[in-house]
Amino acid sequence: MTDSAAATPSRLRRLVTSSNLRRFAIYVAVGLAGFAVDFGLLVFFREVVGTPVWVATTIAFWASLAVVFLTNKYVTFGARGMAHRQIVRYFVLLGVNYLATLGIIALADRLGVGYQVGKVVAVAMTTLWNFFVYQLWVFREAERPPAPSSPTVGKE
Repeated sequence: MTDSAAATPSRLRRLVTSSNLRRFAIYVAVGLAGFAVDFGLLVFFREVVGTPVWVATTIAFWASLAVVFLTNKYVTFGARGMAHRQIVRYFVLLGVNYLATLGIIALADRLGVGYQVGKVVAVAMTTLWNFFVYQLWVFREAERPPAPSSPTVGKE
């Protein structure tokens, strides 16, 4: 067995800790808040302001993405700095999620279980893997070089 293969179970154990379960609960709460922002703004701009549904959807979608990104960055994962790299990674992940969602919904529809079931499965899958991808890639801090050791001058 290789060193990396042997290390995989220990990595999994580190991911499933009480602090990560707490973090996952916060992550789910942030997702629900994002949904509330998305849905609330959609209804507000469509019903109160009277904008066309596509405009209301666009405003709501981008506003909820901003809320979810920033809240996950600072609250859920406590990431600081490197916002440009995190945003690029976030959008790469959005693209992967979009393609996965299209595929899952198409498969569900083709299997005859309906696109609605496919959407539920896609949301469940992307929600789960996003948590780990956010933690391990999107919001991961850059590796810091080790602190220089103290000089040994005069300690010969």
